[in-house]
Amino acid sequence: MTMLGAPVRKLWSYVQDLKIQHKLILIFFFLMILPLGAFTLLSYRQAAQTIQKNTVYSASQSFEQAASSLESRIRSASLISDYIILDEEASRIFGRMDAASYAIPAQVKDGAYLLRMFRYLLRNQDIFLIRLFVPDELVFAGDGQSIYGLSGVRDASWYGRLLSSNGKLLLTPTKTQYTETTGAISQHPVLSTLRLVKNPNDYARNMGVLSVDILQSDVRSMLEQAARITNSGVVYLADADGEIVQSSADAAQTARWRIADDPAEPWQRAKVNGKEAIVGYRTIAGSDWRMVSVIPLEDILAASAHQRNVLILVMIAMTVAAYGLAYISSISSTRRIYRLIFKMRQVQSGHLSVIHQNFGRDEIGELADSYNFMIKKIEVLIEDQFKTGQAMKNTELKLVQAELKALQSQINPHFLYNTLDLINWMAIKHDCPDIESLIGSLSSFYKLSLRKGRDIVSIEDELQHLRTYVDIQNHRFEDSIRLVVDVDPGILACEIPKITLQPLVENSIMHGIQMKPDKRGTVTVSGKLEDGDIVLLVRDDGVGMSEAALSGMLERPSRDEYHGFGVYNIHERLKLSFGSPYGLRYESRPGEGTTAEIRIPPAKGFGNAS
Repeated sequence: MTMLGAPVRKLWSYVQDLKIQHKLILIFFFLMILPLGAFTLLSYRQAAQTIQKNTVYSASQSFEQAASSLESRIRSASLISDYIILDEEASRIFGRMDAASYAIPAQVKDGAYLLRMFRYLLRNQDIFLIRLFVPDELVFAGDGQSIYGLSGVRDASWYGRLLSSNGKLLLTPTKTQYTETTGAISQHPVLSTLRLVKNPNDYARNMGVLSVDILQSDVRSMLEQAARITNSGVVYLADADGEIVQSSADAAQTARWRIADDPAEPWQRAKVNGKEAIVGYRTIAGSDWRMVSVIPLEDILAASAHQRNVLILVMIAMTVAAYGLAYISSISSTRRIYRLIFKMRQVQSGHLSVIHQNFGRDEIGELADSYNFMIKKIEVLIEDQFKTGQAMKNTELKLVQAELKALQSQINPHFLYNTLDLINWMAIKHDCPDIESLIGSLSSFYKLSLRKGRDIVSIEDELQHLRTYVDIQNHRFEDSIRLVVDVDPGILACEIPKITLQPLVENSIMHGIQMKPDKRGTVTVSGKLEDGDIVLLVRDDGVGMSEAALSGMLERPSRDEYHGFGVYNIHERLKLSFGSPYGLRYESRPGEGTTAEIRIPPAKGFGNAS
C-alpha cells in the first residue's frame, strides 16, 4: 500500500498544480470522452456484424435467384431437346436419314418440317437457337440457320465427350454461326445442351447432334445481377473441371477471387488467394456445373466503415459540444483573469486604459493594481515622448528651411561674379553701346532672380529668367548659343522652385557646347504633362558625358564648382520641396549631347502656401 501511495500522491499533486481550465478539461475527458468512445466502439462492432449478416443474406438471395433462373433455362433447353427427339414425325425423319432410298423430294419436305418445328419452339424466350447437325449428303444440311452439316463439328473439342456420354445431355459452351437474311454471318457465344440423335430403327447408329442454345450474354447478366450487392464481388460459373465458363467480372478480377476448393459449408468465411472473403456455392441442377459467389470482406467492411464514420462524426459533434460547455464553465470560473487578459491585449493594440472594476484584495486584485500602476506610468512616458518629438520636429523643419536658403545662396553668387567680370572686360575692350544692352539684361536677370524673396515661381517666369540668362551668355560667346523653348502652354502657370532651369542650361553651355571645337550649339527646353506629373527636359547637342562622369553626379556634391555642385543642389531642392519621388535624372552619350529631366507635381499656389 505504501508503494502505491507515493505515485498516487505525486499524481494528485500534479493535478492540484494544473490550471483550473485544464482541470475542467480532464474532468470532461474522463466523464464524457471515455464513455462516449466506448459506446461508439460497441455500436460500431454491433453495426458491423449486422451489416455483414444483411450483406450475406442479400447476396445469398440474389445468388439463389440467379442460380434458379439459370437452372430454369437449362431445364427448358432439356425439355425442348426431349420434345424434338420424341416427336413422332421427327423420329421418322431421323430413321430415314441413312436410307439409300431417301428421295430428294422427301428430304426437302422433311427439312421444311424440322424448320417449322424449330421456329415454333423458339418462341420460348429462354432459348436463343436450336441447331441440328446431320450428314452432309442430305439436301437440307447446311441451310446456315438451324440445320448444319455434321462434318463441321466432328473436330470440336466437345464432340468426343458427347460420343462417350452414353446418350446423356452434355452442357458445354460453344459458338453459333448464323446466316442472317442479309447474307451476313454472325457468331454468338452460347451455352449448349447437346445430345446425340439416334436412328430409332437402330440405336447403335448416330444420325447427328441436336443443340439447344442459351445466350452466354444472358447468363452473364444473371451473374452480374447476383454480384451487384458489393463493389468488387464476383459470381462465376465453372464446369466439372473447374474451368470458368462465365463470370460477372473480367478475367483478371475473376482469377483474383477464384477458389481452389469449396468450403465445408456454403456462405462461410474463407481465404481466397490470401484475402478474407465470404464464399457461397451451388451445383446447377441437371448438370455437373457449379455456381460460385465470392464477397470480399473488405467490401463488407467498407459498408460498415460508413456507419463507423457516422458514429465518429456524432461523437466528434458531442465532444465539441461538451468541450464548449466545459470551456464556458472555465471562463465563468476565471472571469477576473480573463478580464485582466483582455485589458492587456488592448494595451498590445495601443489602447491604454486602467481597470475600474473592483478586483478584490487577493492575488488577482494585486495583479490588477500593478497593471493600473504600469498603465499610468506608460501614459506619462508617452506624453513626455510626444512633447520631445514635437520639439524635434520643429527643429528639423527650421533646419530644412535653412538648408533651402543655403542651397539657393550657393547657386547665385558665382554667376554674378562671372557676369560682372564680363561687363568689365567688354567695357575695356570695345567701348561700345553693347554694354548698355548687357547691363539691361543683367538687371532683368536679377530682378527675376530675386522676386521679392519668393522661393517658388511659375514655369512661365522661370522660362523668362532663362531667356535673359541665355541672352547674357550670347553677349559673352558671340551669339553661339541657340535656345529653343517648346513647353506645353497648359503647364506655364504651374509652379517650380526658382533658379532651377538656369543652372542646368549653364551646365549645357559650359560643359557641353563650349567643349565642342566650334563652340556653337543648341539648347532645347521642352515640357509637358506625363502620367500626372510635369516633366521638363533640358537637352543640348554638346560633347556629352561618359558613364563614369555621369554616375554619382546626383548622389553628392562634385568638386567641380560649376558642374556637380549646382546639379546636386537643384536635385536636393526639388526633393525637399515636393518629396523623394521627384527630382533630377540625367542621360548622356559621348559625342551626342546630354539630357536633364526634371519631374515635379503640377502644383499651383504652392509658393503662396509656403
